[in-house]
Amino acid sequence: MPMITPAHLHALLASTDRGAALVLLAGRPAVVPSATAADAADDVLVITTRDAVIAELDTGANDEQLERLAQRLDVALDSLDILGG
Repeated sequence: MPMITPAHLHALLASTDRGAALVLLAGRPAVVPSATAADAADDVLVITTRDAVIAELDTGANDEQLERLAQRLDVALDSLDILGG
């Protein structure tokens, strides 16, 4: 079962905080505001940021693009083996 899903990316893109980030917090992905990501730098792993997703997908991202990006992020996170899996 994938950890990062297109729903996470939709939530990230829907954030009005330009510095919002998708992070791994307590073993679970979460979208947090930029201040939270910066303040908790030692306690969270930043997976990607809103601006990075926008830059990656340019404008008008569709569901297929979000699915592919979610899969790539999930594979990258899995390859870190930080969850003992």
